[in-house]
Amino acid sequence: MTVPGGYYAEWAGLRRRAQYYGDERDFLREEYAALNEAFLREGRPLGDDQYGAELEKNLPRVKQEIFDAFDAYIEEIGDVQERLRANAAVYEAANQASSLSSADV
Repeated sequence: MTVPGGYYAEWAGLRRRAQYYGDERDFLREEYAALNEAFLREGRPLGDDQYGAELEKNLPRVKQEIFDAFDAYIEEIGDVQERLRANAAVYEAANQASSLSSADV
C-alpha cells in the first residue's frame, strides 16, 4: 500500500504468510516421511523379470534424486518462512518507530 511520502507494509499479513509456509513445510516433511516409508515397505516393487531387474539398477539413483529434490524444496519453503518473519519484524519495528515519532509531533 502506498501512503503519502512512502509506503506501508502490512507486517501482520507477512507474519500470517510466514505461518502458512511453516505449516506447508511441516506438511511436506510428513509427506517425505510417508514416501520414505512406502519405499521401505515395498522393498523390490519392480518384479523379478529382466525389465524389473534393469529398472532396479536405476532405482537407488532415482530414489536419491527424488529425496534430494524433496529436501531442497523443504529447505526453500523454510527459507521463505524465515525471510517473511524477518521482514515482518523489520516492518513492525519501523511502524512502531513511526508511531512514536508521530506521537512526539
